[in-house]
Amino acid sequence: MVWRIDDPQGNEAQKIMWELVKYTRGRVLDIGCGNFKAFPHFIGLDNGTDIVKFGHQMKPDIMIDDATDLRLFNSEAYDAVFSSHLLEHIPQENVVKALKEWLRVLKVGGYLCLYLPDETLYPKLGEDGCNPDHKWNVSYKLMIELMEKAGCWDLVDWQRRDQDNEYSLFFVFKKQHKGHTFSCANAKPTKTAAIVRYGAYGDLLQMSSVAAGLKAEGYHVTLYGSPPGVDVILHDPNIDEFYLQDKDQVPNHALAMYWEYHRKKYDRWVNLSESVEGQLLALPGRSNHELPPALREQMMHHNYLEFQHRMARLPHVPKVKYFSTPDEQAWAKAERAKMGEFVIVWSLAGSSVHKVWPYVDQVIMGLMLEFNDVHVVLVGGDAAVLLEQGWFKVNDDGMPLRDEKKRKLQTDRRVHCLSGDWTIRETMAFCEQADMVVGPETGVLNGVAQLDMPKIVFLSHSTEYNLTRDWVNVYPMRAKNTVCPGRGNNEAKACHQLHYGWQHCKNALDAEGKPMGIAQCQAEITSEEVFGTLHGLIGKALDAKKATAA
Repeated sequence: MVWRIDDPQGNEAQKIMWELVKYTRGRVLDIGCGNFKAFPHFIGLDNGTDIVKFGHQMKPDIMIDDATDLRLFNSEAYDAVFSSHLLEHIPQENVVKALKEWLRVLKVGGYLCLYLPDETLYPKLGEDGCNPDHKWNVSYKLMIELMEKAGCWDLVDWQRRDQDNEYSLFFVFKKQHKGHTFSCANAKPTKTAAIVRYGAYGDLLQMSSVAAGLKAEGYHVTLYGSPPGVDVILHDPNIDEFYLQDKDQVPNHALAMYWEYHRKKYDRWVNLSESVEGQLLALPGRSNHELPPALREQMMHHNYLEFQHRMARLPHVPKVKYFSTPDEQAWAKAERAKMGEFVIVWSLAGSSVHKVWPYVDQVIMGLMLEFNDVHVVLVGGDAAVLLEQGWFKVNDDGMPLRDEKKRKLQTDRRVHCLSGDWTIRETMAFCEQADMVVGPETGVLNGVAQLDMPKIVFLSHSTEYNLTRDWVNVYPMRAKNTVCPGRGNNEAKACHQLHYGWQHCKNALDAEGKPMGIAQCQAEITSEEVFGTLHGLIGKALDAKKATAA
């Protein structure tokens, strides 16, 4: 027996909370939450019995009379149900009824997480120290028998928790349409590594190189990440398992404890959080954000990808790659077949104010006049839709006109305005079929870093050495003589700062002295320079195609 009467009592859920994160994303019911919920986003349910019995002060989110009756809650409406040390208080003849209710409110694919006292680790009914309100003794065998009567599931995890002051069993059942399966019995890998990487698409695509390096050394690789950034690496064959959490699901102040708990499970732990942001791109409010520009550049002028490889104790062999599925490849090829001889994907904007280049329309118009069969595909998130406005047809009211299938009607059919329409995965799959990719420091450009097609990148807070040093066939564009808070009087090649607004990033002024809504370093990359580079690359590529055809 592990249990001791002098152990701290009353917050059993705290002992298992870090195991729950993977299974309790989204909408979660915490049944019998008592005084404590494991996480703030849980919806706590309790009947308040402990208020009467023990004088505990509690205020669950919702008071319920009976855990076997969840009629207040719709069927298949919740992503997870969690209950800690409650079932043993329900008479055994009613336990199946309770479990059926808990499974009913779960979505198919949702998780039922149960934490219960183990009869081999905790006093049995009638023994000294046993809670007098317990109605039955819990064992693995009996729990499985009860669950088999309650519904259909896959047992994805179970643990006998007998370390420190734990004396419990932990079960995770994934609701399924039929049958009972035990995927938790699958063979465990012998050599394991975990990567922690949150962030945007570009951050996760850079991480793909680290995953490839670990896989090459024979590791089973688990990624600790969060949506939507992970969307771009969901089919990466170098990642064997995903441990996903939603934004702020684990509060920031608790992340260190969460990581420390999980790192013990792996042979190698690679925490890439703030490996670029924070370390090589200064965060507002940090002391390195306020350093003199030249000193900040001296500290931060390192190659992002090489730095991450070194953190992972890997040789620097760049292997950044987006992995599209066969269906995505077929779709992208079909879309590409609808277009002309030379196709450019142009990523319009990134996630920060400085990741927009202002002269896109001028350059595209020049290309349309110069080349008869060049097509430009404009991509980006919802915010980038505004940057496409000049290429929409308009109705009599002057408003942009779209067709029913969300394919805009352009003034020139060779410009395809698809920002906000294509998902990031569709965009990345299409890039694999393109002849050229253009844009600021975005995930789209990171995703094609090692591909053969020419790519033009508008650098802002990074230098060529930071970002594009090891890219293939890349033409980085950078303002050569910028004066702004981050670069000072052109004392540094880049500001090496993260910007979430204009407080530290200089908003360029137009000829009339009005703010352009464009970073100074982007406004100073001239349209003439970009057009000249594009013109030369396109001409060379078209000549090569003609020579091949001949």
